[in-house]
Amino acid sequence: MQFLKLVRSEECHVNEQQLIHLAADGDDASINALAQQYVPVVWRLRRQYYVRNFDEDDWLQEGRIAVYRAAKKYQRLRQCSFGTYYRVLLSNQIIDHIRRTQARKRRPEGDILSLDVNDEDILCNIQTLRASTLDVVHVREQVRIFPAICSAFEGLVFMDLLAGQSPERIALSRQVEVDQVVNATDRCRKKMRDFLQDAA
Repeated sequence: MQFLKLVRSEECHVNEQQLIHLAADGDDASINALAQQYVPVVWRLRRQYYVRNFDEDDWLQEGRIAVYRAAKKYQRLRQCSFGTYYRVLLSNQIIDHIRRTQARKRRPEGDILSLDVNDEDILCNIQTLRASTLDVVHVREQVRIFPAICSAFEGLVFMDLLAGQSPERIALSRQVEVDQVVNATDRCRKKMRDFLQDAA
C-alpha cells in the first residue's frame, strides 16, 4: 500500500514536471491544466488581498498569467516546489497591480505648479482648471483649519505666506533668521500635502 502511494506520488510529480515544461513553451492546454490545479491558491490570495473592480474572471486570468510566467522561470530555478514558487509569484503580481492602481489614483490630473513661482508671465499663461463652488469652499475650509495643526511659528509663517510676503520679509517682521522661515515653509508644505491627502 505504501509503495503504491509512493508510485502515484512520483507519477503526479512527473506529470506536473511535464506540464510545467509544456506550459513554459506556451502550450495552452498545459497552462490551463496547471492553472486549474492551483485555483485554490488564487482563492486564498483573493481572500487575502482586496483588488478594486476585480471579479472572479480577473483573478482566474491573473492566475493563468502567473502559471505561464512561473513555468518559464521555474525551469531555470527549481529551488523550491512549483506550487510555492507560483504562490509567491502570483502574490507579487497582485501586489504590483495594487501599487500601480494606487499610483494612478495619486497622479495629478493637471500640471503641477510650484508655490515658489514668481514670474507673472508664466502665471498668466497657465491654464487653470475650472473648480466648482464646492471645491473652492472645501479648499478654503482646509486652508482655514490648517494653521491649527502647525506649530505656532509655522502657523504665523503660513499666514504671512498667504498674505503674499516673501521669506525675507517674514524673517524681518518676525525678527528671526531667513533659514528659520524657509525651514518652517518646508515643514508647512509637507504638512499641507499630508493634510490634503487625508482630507481627500
